[in-house]
Amino acid sequence: MTTATSKLRFWIDMALECVRRDHTPTLSPGDQRGPFLTARALGMALAALNDAHAYASNRMPLLDVPATTGLIGANPDIAGAAACAQVLRLRYPNQAHLLEPAWLHWLEYFGFGAAGSPAEMAGRAFGAALHQKGVNDPANAAADQYTPTGAPYTHKAPPNQPMQRYAGAIWGRSMPLLATRVANFPPPPGRISATVVRPTQHYADDFAKVADKGDINRTPGQPGVRTLPEEVVGIAWGYDGPPELGTPPRLYMQVVLTVLDDIEARMPGKLTPIDELSVIAGIGIAMADAGIDAWFYKYSPNHMMWRPAVGIREALRGNGVADPNWLPLGRPDTNGAGLGLTPDFPAYPSGHATFGASAFQLLRLFLVEKGLAIFDANGVDNISFDFVSDEFNGRNKDPKTLQPREHLTLGLSSLWQAIVDNSVSRVYLGVHWQFDGITIRNSAGTGDDFGIPSSPSALGKTGGVWLGTQIANQIAVKLGVTSATINASKTV
Repeated sequence: MTTATSKLRFWIDMALECVRRDHTPTLSPGDQRGPFLTARALGMALAALNDAHAYASNRMPLLDVPATTGLIGANPDIAGAAACAQVLRLRYPNQAHLLEPAWLHWLEYFGFGAAGSPAEMAGRAFGAALHQKGVNDPANAAADQYTPTGAPYTHKAPPNQPMQRYAGAIWGRSMPLLATRVANFPPPPGRISATVVRPTQHYADDFAKVADKGDINRTPGQPGVRTLPEEVVGIAWGYDGPPELGTPPRLYMQVVLTVLDDIEARMPGKLTPIDELSVIAGIGIAMADAGIDAWFYKYSPNHMMWRPAVGIREALRGNGVADPNWLPLGRPDTNGAGLGLTPDFPAYPSGHATFGASAFQLLRLFLVEKGLAIFDANGVDNISFDFVSDEFNGRNKDPKTLQPREHLTLGLSSLWQAIVDNSVSRVYLGVHWQFDGITIRNSAGTGDDFGIPSSPSALGKTGGVWLGTQIANQIAVKLGVTSATINASKTV
């Protein structure tokens, strides 16, 4: 990023560091653990950073937060950083002893003088007011507000994790920061109502794929089973809450920063510091709101879907052959020793797919609007980049070998590829059906079919990818993205 942005980049990086520490028991007992709470904390912290800075520099904020007293004409860097630091203090109280020295270090390093300036006080008041937008978050995040019914397709603890709890059952009631609920989101294949399901070819095709690709065992060279490159994709896009990594929103923001840093290195000055700050904040907000919509539909009786760890063992006639011993490769229990583990909430829609699509779609739109990328006729962008996932950074340990995994660099040809790979990665782990994340629009225009679309123009509305793009499209307007650019992305 630019030198001017580096003063605020410190706090963007600090927000991501809070996520890492929060999920690392040796560093914190945990305040915002899990993907939807992480996304909420990041969204609020980054919105505070941008919006306090915006008020102080006389530009339009992204959110409506009335606590602006003292911000007008204040030093925008101090005001923005103080607002972000205050949100982080309030969201991560167990890290206050780490955040306070970080604040003092930041002031000294950039020559801002002593703590307690009027700009700092105004920024902190703004951050505290923004934090209050989530005053009901602890109650909405409380566990075990769902009771399994035992009906077909409904969520319950998998047999190898009988004591698993149920995360986020009423998180969908939370107040979004900016987006409105995406309506007319279709149910998964075969679900007719809260109590009625039927066999479909779409479900059967998904069943067959995850039964082969997601099995805990992998036999190299055997047709149809998971290949080593597929397993790498599955693990690399993991971040399922382990120590030292945290949750997917941290991963997606790491990708966003990688892309922005690459653009600055290749085309210095093409994005202003305000451009970078606003899109980063917009993406944080998009992921926060994506978590609310995704969890609303996960626990909706008309949308609920069991995980493969249950659904493959209890297959309905016509939807696959039941395998009572099937186990998934499982969410990566990196730096732990768990195998065959399944996340503790329903499958549909995929949180990974929804979060990732909201982040990468918004970045795609923004960069095309700024003239730094283009969409082809089918909506595929030309934003290529290399990325090192913390799952494969050469330090974090594989739960099977208990040894550090290799250091690997992923090369992606576009952000569209990142959206797709992130979604399908969950099939290779056996924790999601493919339709939880992505489907293709059928040629008759009557619904969606099994498959992976080669471009956004073929994307079906079933799954988290479409859901996430709709949230991003809403927020893009606040960043000045035109309807022509959104239409060109082929996601409407």
